[in-house]
Amino acid sequence: MKKNFLTLILFLFSTQVLADSLTKQIALIEQQSGGRLGVAVLDTQNHNQWQYHGDDHFPMMSTFKTLMCANALYLAEQKKLNLNATTTVKESDLVTWSPITEKLIGQEITVEKACEATMLMSDNTAANIVLHQIGGPEQVTQFVRSLDDKVTRLDRFEPELNQATPGDKRDTTSPSAMVELLNTLLLQDGLNQESQQQLLTWMKNNKVSDPLIRSVLPQSWSIADRSGAGNQGSRGITALVWNSQRKPVILNIYLTQTQLDMAQRNRVINRVANLVFEQFSVK
Repeated sequence: MKKNFLTLILFLFSTQVLADSLTKQIALIEQQSGGRLGVAVLDTQNHNQWQYHGDDHFPMMSTFKTLMCANALYLAEQKKLNLNATTTVKESDLVTWSPITEKLIGQEITVEKACEATMLMSDNTAANIVLHQIGGPEQVTQFVRSLDDKVTRLDRFEPELNQATPGDKRDTTSPSAMVELLNTLLLQDGLNQESQQQLLTWMKNNKVSDPLIRSVLPQSWSIADRSGAGNQGSRGITALVWNSQRKPVILNIYLTQTQLDMAQRNRVINRVANLVFEQFSVK
């Protein structure tokens, strides 16, 4: 019994030392970035959690799209939304970065296909179409409140929601809040199994996050993610990573208030991800 107790004490001590080391390394990366960095991790294998500025507010940018499409799927479950309902894509509705919808002017698009365009290509016009269909940004806020999230809020449409003005809490979340939301929606009871599988498939098939943690993830691991970028040198990534022997690790990283270009922001995100992977035995 005494030996087991000592083993447990040594394990807890070594775990705390590693966590403290991770905090110091992330703090150094934040200092070098010249901005604010927030990180939250949940290992669903053993329920270990870790965060750095995890409760601070950060702009969601396009990471909100996962919540929006989860909301659409939930409303469809409740028979309050028809995923096959259509909207005509108008040229006057096009906003910045709409690689799918810009080719569909004058054509109809369903809610489901708009979510697909949003989740796979981060199409902003498609995101606005979905927002209008579900009841606007405030509906997303109401949805996360129903999931016991008191932090996350969506206030505007694309592209204004990416302004990321310092001190403005509109269109923000916290890293810890987003981790809990992803856990609830994808792994717990926030959605039914069919909706969870659809949301996860969209995230796995994301085609705009390759320069981020997909580029540093060990080969034997799978990933489902959604990235975002905004003003004020902002960048974000929300992700689940797992392999055949391991339950998912949920990881959220937000960066804002920097002077960095996109490639530099990506490198910051990837440096953080590599450290987290080492800490949580993603190898």
